[in-house]
Amino acid sequence: MTECIYPIGNARSNGYALMYYPPKKKAIKAHRAAWMLANGPVPTGMVVDHICHNEAVAKGECAGGFDCIHRACINVDHLQLVTQSQNVMSGIHNMDNRSHCNQGHLFEGNIMVRKSGKRECGECNRVRSRANWAKKKVGA
Repeated sequence: MTECIYPIGNARSNGYALMYYPPKKKAIKAHRAAWMLANGPVPTGMVVDHICHNEAVAKGECAGGFDCIHRACINVDHLQLVTQSQNVMSGIHNMDNRSHCNQGHLFEGNIMVRKSGKRECGECNRVRSRANWAKKKVGA
């Protein structure tokens, strides 16, 4: 893959860069503006996804979040159109791409699946259940 391209001096606190987009006469996220300048409007229901971020996550090279350098990349070869759910599933928020939950518990052998199909950290669930049980016991 080619190198990331970063605009100079306009990164925001959330990691995304802004770029002035003349047709809308306002600043928008730079990667979205770069996509639209190269390929035209983003269709309704689609978002611009960073392929460079997805590959870095898969290799364990990026932890995501506000410190992710890929958020500012404007290389159109690193961008693709996807649905919002595809964007989330390809990133660090997908449990398949993470080794630990937000509380730092190891996922390996620790993911529980609810009847609804939702997956979550088993240890976090146990901690939450114990706290709820303790509240009920005190209030009884």
